[in-house]
Amino acid sequence: MILGASRYYARSILKARGIGYRTIAVDRNPHAEGLAAADAHAVVDITDRDGVLTVARQHGIDGIVPLNDFGVETAAYVAYHLGLVGITTEAAARATRKTTMRAAWTAAGLPQPRWQAARSVEEALAAAAALGCWPLILKPADSHGGASRGVSVAQSPGDLPAAVAFAMSAYDDHEIIVEEWIDALEHSVETVTWRGHTHVLAVSDKIKTPLPYRVDKSVDYPTRLDAGALDALTALVRAAVGAVGIGVGAAHVEACTTADGPRLFELGARCGGGGTPDPIVPYSTGIDMLSEVVRVHAGDEPLRLTPVAARGCCYRFLTPQPGVLESVEGLAHVASWPGVLDCAVTAAPGQPIGPVRVGADRAGFVITGGQTRADAERLADAAEREIRFVYA
Repeated sequence: MILGASRYYARSILKARGIGYRTIAVDRNPHAEGLAAADAHAVVDITDRDGVLTVARQHGIDGIVPLNDFGVETAAYVAYHLGLVGITTEAAARATRKTTMRAAWTAAGLPQPRWQAARSVEEALAAAAALGCWPLILKPADSHGGASRGVSVAQSPGDLPAAVAFAMSAYDDHEIIVEEWIDALEHSVETVTWRGHTHVLAVSDKIKTPLPYRVDKSVDYPTRLDAGALDALTALVRAAVGAVGIGVGAAHVEACTTADGPRLFELGARCGGGGTPDPIVPYSTGIDMLSEVVRVHAGDEPLRLTPVAARGCCYRFLTPQPGVLESVEGLAHVASWPGVLDCAVTAAPGQPIGPVRVGADRAGFVITGGQTRADAERLADAAEREIRFVYA
């Protein structure tokens, strides 16, 4: 069973079928693209644990795969009740709430930004005083959904009320985290844990959109870290996965590297979002991540969890100027270029394009590949210039 059936989850469903599994896709949207790609499907909200469990029992499933944060706790719940491979419900809860995640890392003595929890502007001001530093990052404690929801930088006490309001706007639960801002090279790290060992598949370097928001503009593979710094980062990532309690399956870890070593930001108990598990990880490393995650959750032996390549990949997000979109030119031409692994514009004609504050505000993306990272980045630069947004 695969939880979620949108555009990229359709790839997961097809991967699972392609390596011999019968698939059941679950999504609340009856028109989700992936439902038609599965052998069977059910229109159920993936956060409805008992509803998904009922469907799982009906189909006698052998494994369940969460592909986003909203499905993590449901997958753990179903796996527990049916005796399937999966993380514990306690680990799933830690992986979907930053305060409990950070507390687990603190208990394990793992390096991370200094932080405090808050539920009001007054508590945020008290947290800032306790931390004794500026700027500060404010973010929701709830980590369902990712995509930089509610994350912003406050440069001074005067910025704090707006940053608190933005963090609280992301979810119904208004608990937030106030943490020191670490201005350093940021990374995303893709892992799969099997039989007690966490395998690091791919490590990126990230470029963010301008302050005060912290949205990914470009995610570039492989990292430029030297061997020593990379070893330190991967060791910390393995420890972070273990401290949260993820004993099996995928994890997506966000971290940074400072002059004093790596620091942890957050973690998801699932593959990286969008095109990360496919096509990026397979192209960059030679590991078919989606297929391996499906095998692991079905209780089968993975075929390859060690990289056999180090090709360049660039996940470039399109962030054009604000305005009312009339049309997009050049997208089909870019899609035909050798080395363009995928591209799309998510903004629709007639819609306003606004400033980028969260991931959903981005207007599209291009994924490029090359023999080296520089090759992939040059191709992404050219593609971004070629795709033209025409405004009304």
